[in-house]
Amino acid sequence: YWNQAYYPSKLNAYMPAQNISKQIPVPVFRMLGSDPVRQYDNSLGNERQGVITLEPVYAFGGGDSAWVHWFFQQMVNGEPLAFAYTQAGQENSFTWKAMQHGFEIQMPLIARLRDEHKIVVETLGESGKWFKAHYTLTPPTAVTVNKDLDGSTKKTVWYDSRFYRINFLWEDGGLRIRDMHLFNENFPSVYETKPATENECKFFTLPFVDGYLWSDSNTFAGLRFKAMINGKEVLLRGEDVSVTKNKKGDLEIVWQLQSVKGKFIIDCSERNFMVRFEGTSLLNWYLDFSFADNAQLPFTNIQSKNIACKFEGFNYNVMADEGAFIKSPNNTSFKIQPTNNTIVLMMDEER
Repeated sequence: YWNQAYYPSKLNAYMPAQNISKQIPVPVFRMLGSDPVRQYDNSLGNERQGVITLEPVYAFGGGDSAWVHWFFQQMVNGEPLAFAYTQAGQENSFTWKAMQHGFEIQMPLIARLRDEHKIVVETLGESGKWFKAHYTLTPPTAVTVNKDLDGSTKKTVWYDSRFYRINFLWEDGGLRIRDMHLFNENFPSVYETKPATENECKFFTLPFVDGYLWSDSNTFAGLRFKAMINGKEVLLRGEDVSVTKNKKGDLEIVWQLQSVKGKFIIDCSERNFMVRFEGTSLLNWYLDFSFADNAQLPFTNIQSKNIACKFEGFNYNVMADEGAFIKSPNNTSFKIQPTNNTIVLMMDEER
């Protein structure tokens, strides 16, 4: 779950539950205020992932004035759906000398935003009580960055519901679905039956697109928006992106294209997500999946309307309600072709 809060499955602390009967009635909040643009694939190709968060000890992150002001501006102004949240503070045993500079940047800014009634400052315990008073099930939420730091044109949107998470990343004018994981309360953590015996623990949800584990320093995995134009495969590019909550309460993203007269409308709802193209001319567009050569993919059977997956011994499916999966000659990759300019993927398997 990228950010905000969720009720976890009784079998897996990292997995949101779908039903009251199978959830722990204590919300889990993600801590440390991760950079929505850069944290995900930071240090890709290295042994360990780097850290870019609100923690005040980091020179780029919570200890940098420009980054801190940008981070809070996006949190306050970006569309969050239900609510936005971040945690300010420092984990581990860093001393005041390491934390001082970052805290002296952050605390006056947080106080000002509080006094301007743009944020509420409270303890995590108070936040947990607020969450329980407002939600009996995990609500859909979003983290939206429509303007990156100076010098970058990247934008990103993270969407979370109790059924799935998805991330959209705009870079160099193109759009990549960088991450898509299904949530299933019946998928247990390995530590449900075995004790942890190493100094690292591994927790998983169910991957359909994993832009970190399936990438390397040369290839960034994901679903890219492409089209066949004049017999050539072209990466579609655009500029303006708007992110709002529509009348149904869903997250709606509108992306205006650059060289093609038209726009994509992306609707993220609790149980599925929809991509639709609207334009004045025909466009042979599709979503193209790519990955690094060494990626361990979960796909076991790619059919027109269904992709069967198996991960950590657990079987699950992603179904196309509109559009179709077109498998590659080697049967390991695929494209998603629209039907009547629309793709709808179902993210809530029958339980």
